[in-house]
Amino acid sequence: MLKNLIWDFDGTLFDTYPFMVTSFSKALQAHNIDQIEIDPDAIYEQMRIHSLGSAITKYSARFGINQDSLLKSYQTFEHEEVELAKPFAGVKANLQKIVDNGGQNALLTHRNQQALALLERYDLKQFFTDFVTSDNHFKRKPDPESLNHLIQQLALKRAETAMVGDRELDVQAGNNAAITTILFDPDYLIDSETADVVIHNYQALLPMIK
Repeated sequence: MLKNLIWDFDGTLFDTYPFMVTSFSKALQAHNIDQIEIDPDAIYEQMRIHSLGSAITKYSARFGINQDSLLKSYQTFEHEEVELAKPFAGVKANLQKIVDNGGQNALLTHRNQQALALLERYDLKQFFTDFVTSDNHFKRKPDPESLNHLIQQLALKRAETAMVGDRELDVQAGNNAAITTILFDPDYLIDSETADVVIHNYQALLPMIK
């Protein structure tokens, strides 16, 4: 049973991927790529299974676009698009149960302060005791540096703590930090052999919280 949860943000707490894919498509079009050549489903799978960085690398090579230029265009569109994202169903109930049971929630995201603003907007920030964002400049997942920081900062017992994320990167980070790993896979897209637990909705997480 789990007492503490460390949460990823994109695709885990908030359903941001639809807006990230839209931003990516707009960035490609800004570089004169015809919409008919753009496959949103393929972009989504690249981001979800791998990462945004891998999508930048793959599509810049495919279409002969400078990587830095494509990333800059993407970021221009993404900040506004992601403002439309909402939390996944059931997130709040799990955050609340952790707090009610005397545990702690923490955030670990590669996103900047925008993540905290969205949590605040949906009245979820109150359930968190600490946050790591891109502004902290820790090594990126799957390196466990940021997880270890949160565990030490909050005096969490590793045996009672889990990392919740939607990608193998999150699972690997949790494994590297020697805590339980929970893969949130709402669309059955990832066949993980390394996650301790795989859930497809947040109703399934509630019974695991002590």
